[in-house]
Amino acid sequence: MLQDYQIIILGDREFGWVKLAQWLCDSHVKFVLRVKQERYIQSEKSEYQRLSELGLIPGTAFYRSGVKVTKQKDFGFFDVAGYWKRKYRNNGTSEGWYLLTNVGSLKLATASFKCRSGIEAMFKDCKTGGYNERK
Repeated sequence: MLQDYQIIILGDREFGWVKLAQWLCDSHVKFVLRVKQERYIQSEKSEYQRLSELGLIPGTAFYRSGVKVTKQKDFGFFDVAGYWKRKYRNNGTSEGWYLLTNVGSLKLATASFKCRSGIEAMFKDCKTGGYNERK
């Protein structure tokens, strides 16, 4: 049934493990995983730096391909996207997204990860929004 669709695994910071990303890559599965801003990356021929040091501010975004995303050995290279929605009429989010991905573009990474907001709202409705569904 899903043969004609591109499947992309989405995960919030609780699932932003480099080990999981490596396994998904090895399994040829596309993914977008949010990672914590304290995570270290290393671009080609540069020193390690934290994602929080890349200057992401409201209204900006970036996409870096082929970066090492941990100081641990034996992991491959991934793409990293950063996105922080701009403020509108003094409203905005308190922090941006740092995304570990292999989808190939900023546009696809952010569009895919935005789908999580609908999933979160559905879970809230099912648990505490009047449906009282429990595990």
